[in-house]
Amino acid sequence: MEIFKRLFDTLNRAGVEYLVCGGIAVNLYGIERATADIDLAVRLDEENLGRFVTAVKELGLKPKMPVRLEELTEPGKREEWRKEKGMVVFSLYDEEAPFFLLDVFIEAPFDFQNIYQRRTEIRLGDIAIPLAPIDALIEMKEKTGRPQDGADVFYLKKIMEEWKDD
Repeated sequence: MEIFKRLFDTLNRAGVEYLVCGGIAVNLYGIERATADIDLAVRLDEENLGRFVTAVKELGLKPKMPVRLEELTEPGKREEWRKEKGMVVFSLYDEEAPFFLLDVFIEAPFDFQNIYQRRTEIRLGDIAIPLAPIDALIEMKEKTGRPQDGADVFYLKKIMEEWKDD
């Protein structure tokens, strides 16, 4: 849990606009399930990505691919990776914590600005964690067709129903 706190605190202090939007987001909404990574959608403009790169360097994270971390800020590179390698996320790891993996979408999985304005913030102590809203998570997960995402959708819809009743 400490590595998550450090990540979110560092991103927040750097002023990075990001949303947690994978299995960890599902966990933070109260659904227990195992996940091996943290999925982030980051606003994909050069300035925000520059802040992101600085923050993850501060944390000592390294790309899993043999590329320079700074290449993530280049739209042409991200497009090349998507087209030529079928890449969806840019993965970063921590040599000190081998089970920690950070996946950053190289193409926004949704209209980032719209979803960011509707984000849900959950606090971990004094650290604010911006989550994609449940409806955006559901829409995102419905597109994958993976069994785990189908289960996530089922439980996320239950949470939405419970919230409506409150």
